[in-house]
Amino acid sequence: MNIGVSNANWNKVLEFGIMVSRGVGWAKRSVPTRLSIGGHVTLCPSYPTDERRGMSPIPHEGLSMNVSRLVNVLTGAAALAVVVALLGACSEDRPDALVASAKEYLAKKDYPAASIQLKNALKQKDSGEIRYLLGKTSIGLGDYAAAQIQLRQALESKYSTDAIYPELSKVMLGLGDLKKLVTEFGNVTVSSAEQQASIKADVGEAYLALGQPKEAQEAFLAALASVPGYPRARVGEGRNLAVAGDVTGATAIANDILAKQPDFPQALGLKADLLASQGKSEEAVAVLTTLVKVTPYNGQARFALVSLLIAGGKFDLAGVAIVEMKKALPRDIRGKYLEALLAFRQNDPAKARDALVPVLNAIPDPGPAMLLAGAVEYQLGSLSTAADHLRKVIAKFPNNVYARNILVATYLRQGQPGKAEDALTPTLTLAPNDPTVLRAAGEVALANNKLKDAAMYYDRALSLEKDNSAIKTRLAQIRLASGETERALADLETTSGLDTTQYQSDLSLITTYVTRKEYDKALAAVATLEKKLPADPLTYSIKGAVYLAKKDTKSARMYLEKALSLQANYLPAARVLAGLDIADKNTAAAIGRFESILVKEPNNEGALLGLAQAQVAASAPGKEITATFERAIKANPSSVAPRLAQINFLNQNRDPKAALTAAQAANAAIQNEPRILDVLGLAQLAAGETNQAIETFNKLASAQPDSPLPQLRLAAASYAAKQVDAPIQALRKALAIKPDLLEAQRGIIAMQIAAGKPEEALKEAKAVQKARPKEAIGFAMEGDVLESQKRHADAAKAYAEGIKRQPVPELVVRQIQLLEVAGLSAEARSVAAKWLKENPNDPVVRFHLATTAMQNKEFKEAVESYKDILKKQPDHFQTLNNLAWVLGELKDPSALSYAQRAYALAPTNAGVLDTYGWLLFNSGDGKRSVELLTQAAMSSPQDVDIRVHLAKALIKSGDKAGARKELEAATKLGEKSPPKAEIEQLLRSL
Repeated sequence: MNIGVSNANWNKVLEFGIMVSRGVGWAKRSVPTRLSIGGHVTLCPSYPTDERRGMSPIPHEGLSMNVSRLVNVLTGAAALAVVVALLGACSEDRPDALVASAKEYLAKKDYPAASIQLKNALKQKDSGEIRYLLGKTSIGLGDYAAAQIQLRQALESKYSTDAIYPELSKVMLGLGDLKKLVTEFGNVTVSSAEQQASIKADVGEAYLALGQPKEAQEAFLAALASVPGYPRARVGEGRNLAVAGDVTGATAIANDILAKQPDFPQALGLKADLLASQGKSEEAVAVLTTLVKVTPYNGQARFALVSLLIAGGKFDLAGVAIVEMKKALPRDIRGKYLEALLAFRQNDPAKARDALVPVLNAIPDPGPAMLLAGAVEYQLGSLSTAADHLRKVIAKFPNNVYARNILVATYLRQGQPGKAEDALTPTLTLAPNDPTVLRAAGEVALANNKLKDAAMYYDRALSLEKDNSAIKTRLAQIRLASGETERALADLETTSGLDTTQYQSDLSLITTYVTRKEYDKALAAVATLEKKLPADPLTYSIKGAVYLAKKDTKSARMYLEKALSLQANYLPAARVLAGLDIADKNTAAAIGRFESILVKEPNNEGALLGLAQAQVAASAPGKEITATFERAIKANPSSVAPRLAQINFLNQNRDPKAALTAAQAANAAIQNEPRILDVLGLAQLAAGETNQAIETFNKLASAQPDSPLPQLRLAAASYAAKQVDAPIQALRKALAIKPDLLEAQRGIIAMQIAAGKPEEALKEAKAVQKARPKEAIGFAMEGDVLESQKRHADAAKAYAEGIKRQPVPELVVRQIQLLEVAGLSAEARSVAAKWLKENPNDPVVRFHLATTAMQNKEFKEAVESYKDILKKQPDHFQTLNNLAWVLGELKDPSALSYAQRAYALAPTNAGVLDTYGWLLFNSGDGKRSVELLTQAAMSSPQDVDIRVHLAKALIKSGDKAGARKELEAATKLGEKSPPKAEIEQLLRSL
């Protein structure tokens, strides 16, 4: 699903970052001021300005956004200045000499050297002049916070207001204190015409940033009245023209200024801004490169330059520019932000997340960094964290369409279509003709199973972007879901042929053809994909998958290996090949595939999880598997996937205590993540902590109010807690969310039956019948209610009614069983015979009849039926297993071969292990028998027969202590165990 979340729209994050940092109102979307990189207004409450948080504002030399104070720059002239300063300190230079030296450095714009001299002078003498000069120096270094402190102290010492006011107005502009600026300096007058023009220009830019162009123009005109042709005021006029849509006029002003002063910073900034807004990125980059040379400490210029390089896909140059920015402005937190943005654009969300950590710590307020963090967490699958970030952004910037789109996608992935719709509704009002928004609306409609609405939204999106193959492909997929298969396939084939740069339509075609088992057509579609992506591992991984579907494992392996030859860490191919290795019982090769990736990428989450799966298949020691999961969690502590995999493994390994501990740790590390809350609640329930499970599932319900799953979980937990009404109330809530949810309806019926309220249960079943008159489910439910009342014949009739509506073999089996219990064996045989006559190839009813014959010790009849099934389904392991058992009872030597075939197909199935192990025992292979029966007992510890078989095998092997342990465990399984007398006899014999 792509509704504006992928890197195709990453530049929306960039645009938002520049606009917020420059103080341009988010609601203003006019093209000429979209980047706003040419002025020097800063309105950025998101960026800290104190030294403790590592960032200070930037000077107004062309581009201004908050950046850090330059410290520890020891190259070139700066290094010389340090040496001079140290020598000066040793010689105990007088303050006036240090001040004179500082003024020389200021004239050369060597701000680091000037700062050192002035600070040394201030240690010896505190004067208004020194503080004034330190303020000017701090402006040059981009440290507006420090500049304001020094200038205000200079004012207190009665230093010249004519000198201080022009600098202080620059500082307030740089800090984004715009309203205070226009109030404090709007009517200020100084004696110097040049300085008066500077103040008025600052006031004009403040008005411009406040969205008051008329007042801005009056201020610019006042500046020009003081100094005719004053360049900064003319730049301001150019910006005002740009806001009004007169790009030509604004460009003429910028060009005129630059013709006279080629290095004038503000004019360079304005020109870069105008070029970028017109899509002339290459030219804008050239101008910004010049501006960075002219004003090396101008963080906004560097920010804009890197941003445009990233936008143009020039990642190497962007990386170099980021390094240079971090050297020049080591405390400018935007360097890390750009680093994260570059990683995001290069499809490395994990690296982007790491780069964003210090940014979010320094800038806790919602803004560009938090928006980027939301997009990053979405890509990484940390959906709750993504939603938290995005909600904060939207709270502050409610008109941010991109943030809303990602939030919609996040809610959809969380299974919360209601929340997704709530987040989307304002966006449809804000941008009703935005194709990305319409695609989001289509996905929300699809999630709500409103296929017509989904198609309508995608049709509208396509009308706005007629050549967008991604929209065409998704529309075709929706038509596939709607049952318009042939039209959808034709659309996909057309889209594939028209656009040689996209391949989503090819993937959809291949998937559809494989689903339809039209493998030749699928391979033809792969051939088209191969022309588009001849050197991409995706092509050959998919080709291998098609051959695998055809059961041509040799060809599948060949193409999957080719995919890995193109990209050694290509996990999709590695996973499938590892699966083939495991099927071939070559678990060492499967493990080796992932270990080879981890040698170069030790923190690769996918490879670590693949390794753990391969270790499980290889029956590796539990400690070894657990260590792999711990390694994956340590490498990616905020990732949900490795934690869920670990918990599932512990559950499968029947270690509920460890599973609960792992779930608790996961919840502590990633709080309020729905998937983790779900496994935590289940683990608490398995451990008997029902009250805690109820509390956890209530949290899950709060996190997912639109999902019925939490209510189903609550019903189970409250039932386990022996609460009477709460389970049904929870199920009713689930039905309120999803009225056709069968699980909830079944649950209500089961609860009412358990509560001794069959009439209420019957009403519920009748309600399902009314809601689904053409389906069998309501009648099956009625049959279950009647069976609970021991009305077996009536229950069978209810199932018969269901079969009339949906002739499903499983329902026929249930009808036959009920007739048998009711004592109507002749009718049961008649139903079975009629069904098999009408459905001669159906294995389900035939398997039931064969198994019934086996249970009734009608072995010859059972053998005949099982062999009939195998003619049509030779790899049905249950049939192979049961046939092996029956033949074993008949002392037929072929029994073992059938058991071996069943074991090859299902080597972990307890019943298969038991059959194979018992037949080996009877054939005299005691050692192998004990191995298999031990595995069977571990897999199904509640099965008395398996434990008795294992005990007999242990007795024969001489392990009487082990046999006693198994038999004693079997005696604790209850009075229902049929072989109780046999168990007692075996115990006496030990």
